Amino acid sequence: MYTLTQKEYNGLKASLTRAQNSKDPNKVIAECDRAIAIFEEKGYPDSWSNWERAKMDAEMAINYGTPYRP
Repeated sequence: MYTLTQKEYNGLKASLTRAQNSKDPNKVIAECDRAIAIFEEKGYPDSWSNWERAKMDAEMAINYGTPYRP
């Protein structure tokens, strides 16, 4: 059952954008983990892969020692 409200979705999306704009991959990973936990509870939006992709990009930047570029 999908119970994520539009307001919650917009807040999660804005938080992801702020984390990405910080250029800190650890902040991006933390935000993605938080959002995914909420999705697990309330249902996944159609654009759930944006969070998965952002997390993978941040993990790659950390693992390869490259600057994070969203």
